[in-house]
Amino acid sequence: MNLSKQVAAVRDYHIRADGTPRYSMVLRTGPLTVQGTSDYTVFDRPRRTVNAVLSKPFGGVYEMRFEPVVSGTCVRTRWRVEATTRLGGLMLPVVAPLLARALRADLATIAHRARNERLCGS
Repeated sequence: MNLSKQVAAVRDYHIRADGTPRYSMVLRTGPLTVQGTSDYTVFDRPRRTVNAVLSKPFGGVYEMRFEPVVSGTCVRTRWRVEATTRLGGLMLPVVAPLLARALRADLATIAHRARNERLCGS
């Protein structure tokens, strides 16, 4: 089951010798479809992941931290969005907050679906 509303496809997934994954992902938000590559530099499960987001017109570094709390797990995310094209640079001030909001909403959806599918402790 795909827990995310935005992930349309994951392709070319592989784990390197150092344990870090790399894969291409197709994201769909409303009428927009974007493909990019996630290239992990830190894959310290279950505590932290850091990956380079290689796509156009926006990329950057996406970090997730997982902290145990009494009620389950607190997930903290941070995406340092970078423009990878000239047009992306012009659009970045408007698009970055929209991307952040969409990612937060999708993370909430993933948590809700995981809880309902009993994929996490209850």
